[in-house]
Amino acid sequence: MLRISELTEMAADWKQIRPSTLRMWKITTREIENFDAEMFQKKDALKFCMALRKKYKPGTCRTRIGYLGSIWRVGQALKILSGENVWAGLHEGLKKQGKKQYEHKDFQHFKKFHDDPLFMGLWLHGFRVNELACLLPEDIVTDATIPYFNIRHNPTRFCKNDTTQRQVPIHPEYLRFIEKFPFTKNPKAGDNFSRKLKRHTGISAHGIRHSHITRMRRAGIEYSIAMAIVGHKADGQTADYGDVLIEDMLQQLSLLR
Repeated sequence: MLRISELTEMAADWKQIRPSTLRMWKITTREIENFDAEMFQKKDALKFCMALRKKYKPGTCRTRIGYLGSIWRVGQALKILSGENVWAGLHEGLKKQGKKQYEHKDFQHFKKFHDDPLFMGLWLHGFRVNELACLLPEDIVTDATIPYFNIRHNPTRFCKNDTTQRQVPIHPEYLRFIEKFPFTKNPKAGDNFSRKLKRHTGISAHGIRHSHITRMRRAGIEYSIAMAIVGHKADGQTADYGDVLIEDMLQQLSLLR
C-alpha cells in the first residue's frame, strides 16, 4: 500500500519543490492522505472534487486539482502508478481567475506613507511585498560600488521561484531610509503591511508593484531592464542573450521619482 501522503512526499522530492509548495500540497491532500494511491480511482477523485467545489471558489479548486494532477504525474513517471491520471479533466467548468486590475494612483495619494521605508521601497523599486519586508540586514549591501538589494531565498521567506532571485540597485532617493528599515523575522510582515496600506489608501502593496511597472513604461525604461528590476522573465527571441548590468539598471531606475 502506498498512501497518498507518501506519494506526495516522493513527488515533492522528485520535483524538488519549495517548502511552501509542499505545504500547500499537504493541505490539499489532508482529507485523503491515508488513501491507497494505487487503488484511488476516478470516481474517488470526482467525489473529492465535488467536495472541494462546495467549500472553495472556482480558482482555488482549479489550483488544488492542479496540485493533485502534478503529484499523480510524478507517480506515473516513476512507474509507481499505472493507468490514467485520475485528476485529468476535473478542472473543466471551473473558471480561471482573471488577473486583478489595480487602479493607478499618483504619489500624493499615499502621503501618509511617504516616510515609511516599506512603502518607499515598493514605490521606488517595485518589489513583491514579501521580497522587501523580509530582507535580512546582510541583504542590503551598501559597501559595494553600486549599493544593492540582494533578493534571495533566506530563512524568513522564499522568493516566488529561483529565477526571481536577483540584485536590484538601491534607488539614490532610498539611501536615507536604510537606517530606518524595519528588519524582522516575521514571514507575514509583508502581508501585514499590505493590509495596513490597503486599509488607509484602498491600494494593496501589489497594487504599488503594478503602478511601478506603469511608471517605468511611462519613463521609457528599456523593457529587459524593467523586467530584470521587478524579477520577471523577459519574452522574445533575444531575451536570454547578454546580461542586464547593475550599472544600467541603476541608470534607468534613477529616472523614477
